[in-house]
Amino acid sequence: MNYKNILLIIGFVIFLGVILFFGTNFLEKAPQASLSEIAQNKVLYIINKGDGETEEYQVAISKNSTVFSLLKEISQREDFEVSSSFWEGMGVFVESIDGLKNGTEDKYWQYFVNDKLGEVAADRRTIKEGDKIEWRFEVPPQF
Repeated sequence: MNYKNILLIIGFVIFLGVILFFGTNFLEKAPQASLSEIAQNKVLYIINKGDGETEEYQVAISKNSTVFSLLKEISQREDFEVSSSFWEGMGVFVESIDGLKNGTEDKYWQYFVNDKLGEVAADRRTIKEGDKIEWRFEVPPQF
C-alpha cells in the first residue's frame, strides 16, 4: 500500500468520525414527536355522496380553520371541484361538490360537525382538534 492510499483511508476515517459526531449530536437535539403529538391538530373529514360512496380524510387544522376552508383545501389536494355562492350577512352556501349539484333527486349538501347538523354557514363554523366533519348529499330532514 502506498502513501497516497494510507492518507486517503485516514482522511475517510476522519470524515466518518466528524459525520458521526455531529450527526449524533444533531439527533439528540432534534425534537422527537410521539404518535399522539403527530395526531394532534387533526380532524376527520368525510364526504358522503349518498350513494354508498364515502371518502374520509385526516386533515391538519389551524386556529382559523372552518368547515368550508378545509373543504376547499381537500378539493384542491384531491382535485375535485367545489362550487359555492356567498350570501351577504349569512356566509358561504355550498352548491356542489365533485359534480353533485344541490337539487339533484331532491338532495342537498349539508354539513355535520360531530353528527350535529350545521346551524351556520360553513365558512362561519370554526372547528377544533378531534372534530368529525361530514358533508352528506341527502334529502334534507323535515322539521
